[in-house]
Amino acid sequence: MNPFVFQSATMTVFYQASVDELGEPAVKGTTYRNLINTVTGEQIQTVAQTLIGLTDFPYIESVKTQKDVIGA
Repeated sequence: MNPFVFQSATMTVFYQASVDELGEPAVKGTTYRNLINTVTGEQIQTVAQTLIGLTDFPYIESVKTQKDVIGA
């Protein structure tokens, strides 16, 4: 069986950008590419909250998406 090999990873930070005409939150996200394969969830959380802390937007969540390939 061939092992999975890390190819790439991204982090998307979701935040409330505004409120729509019905009073519902308008959620937006910003994606950051080229994460290293050893990044931990705690590190992602710290960076995401720091980035949102530079804005006036409320932080919602962050998501790490990782792409692995099956080695030949």
